[in-house]
Amino acid sequence: MRKAGCWHERKASLEEERRFRRLIALHSLTDAWTGSILSKTEPAHRMERMTRVTLNQNLWQFEKARIDELPLNLEDLVGSQRIGDFLEELEETVWIIQGSTAENVISRTENPAETANVLQQASWNHGRSFMDAIWGGSGDLPLRDASRAFLESQLYGERAFLPERESDREVALIWKKSPLRNPALQSSEGIGLLLDLHEHFIRGCFYSLSRAVRMSAAKTELAGTACVRFSLLWSC
Repeated sequence: MRKAGCWHERKASLEEERRFRRLIALHSLTDAWTGSILSKTEPAHRMERMTRVTLNQNLWQFEKARIDELPLNLEDLVGSQRIGDFLEELEETVWIIQGSTAENVISRTENPAETANVLQQASWNHGRSFMDAIWGGSGDLPLRDASRAFLESQLYGERAFLPERESDREVALIWKKSPLRNPALQSSEGIGLLLDLHEHFIRGCFYSLSRAVRMSAAKTELAGTACVRFSLLWSC
């Protein structure tokens, strides 16, 4: 049984609040997927996903607050847990739900290619909207500035990306914390689709930042561990 934390361990720091808001943004990407293929008049379908996830029961409150558009307060959700423990469990749960969503799409759709196309577009649109809200969506940043803006604002967490090389014409980023490194997702039948949808989300992010950036993605290894490399080219 997990030991309850002291009162000072249940008061969120600025860093913990930022991490919590990042997880809200990551979870909203899942909502963009389900919203693109399910009727918006059937929120129960989105809630039903939670019944198969037992890692973090507080996600019920997290999801209900999102659906009802209620303000989310980290300290209210944590209860008697240590905030660090809660955030670790919450992040793992959000990723498991994304993997489960991708698996369900693969197993239940009658037209996988068409459904994948719908989800890719939803991911791209969500990425563009996400960066538009932060940077204004001018689309005119130089390559290096676009890369740095993305790294400052992305929703995958601190040090999730490793800049491998950088110039005015080419930037390479290694996604160190991709789903490929998550033990709970490595054996998932939906891992390929999950990676594809995140690639389209990141493409949308860069489109918002710079219309002149062309991006490609490929699996690679970093210190013997599977990762994803994003190659960004300046097309002007």
